[in-house]
Amino acid sequence: MIEISTLIAIIGLAISVATFFIGRVTAAKKGGAQDAEMKADIKYIKLSVDKQENKLDGVVENFNDVKLEIEKLKERLRALEQKVKLLHGDSIQ
Repeated sequence: MIEISTLIAIIGLAISVATFFIGRVTAAKKGGAQDAEMKADIKYIKLSVDKQENKLDGVVENFNDVKLEIEKLKERLRALEQKVKLLHGDSIQ
C-alpha cells in the first residue's frame, strides 16, 4: 500500500505541474491581450498619420495655388510697369 508521505509527494507534484501549466496559459492570454492592445494602438497611430498626411497634402496644394497666383501677379505687375514706362517715357525706373 502507498504510504501517506508518498501520496502527499505525488499530490504536491501534481499540484505543482497543474499550477505551472495554469500559469503558462494565463501568461499567454495576458501576452495575447497585450499584443491585441499594441495592434490597436498601432492601427490608431497609422490612422492618425494618414489624417495628418492628407491635411499636409491639402496645405501643399494650397501653397502651390498661392505660389502660382503670386507668379501671375508678378507677370501682371511687369506688364503694368511696361505700360507705365510707355505712357510716361523711360524716365520712370
